Amino acid sequence: MAMGSGSRKVKRRLDLETDHQYLAESSGPVRGRGRHPGKGVKSPGEKSRYETSLNLTTKRFLELLSRSADGVVDLNWAAEVLKVQKRRIYDITNVLEGIQLIAKKSKNHIQWLGSHATVGLGGRLEGLTQDLQQLQESEQQLDHLMHICTTQLQLLSEDSDTQRYPWIG
Repeated sequence: MAMGSGSRKVKRRLDLETDHQYLAESSGPVRGRGRHPGKGVKSPGEKSRYETSLNLTTKRFLELLSRSADGVVDLNWAAEVLKVQKRRIYDITNVLEGIQLIAKKSKNHIQWLGSHATVGLGGRLEGLTQDLQQLQESEQQLDHLMHICTTQLQLLSEDSDTQRYPWIG
């Protein structure tokens, strides 16, 4: 059926009362302003989105690797210790294996291939951050002492008694 220039476009009106496929499922009455069903206070056993993030889980997995004397970790044990699904551990190990930082040792064991210094970067980063802060504080102290010395030298060079006996260079 070809539409000519004189045909009218038909707009369908959405009726949420009868179009049940568009109704959102709710777990009860919504209280408060701007709240979404299912959002809000978590139960004591429920973890936050941050706690279950792949980023945090990867950091924690790398900490386990750094504690291993030979760089070998049992994936079942790691999943239990980190309290995550084994699937999350596989997500991490697949990426690390892809960039050749780990290799499969056996079915459920992987071995770190990078240097042992690299695996503990989280702890090293904290240490380096503290070192940097201490160095910045020392630099400020030295800058302050240099300012005092410069001021004293200027005062000394402007002193009339000192100008009578110029330095011989």
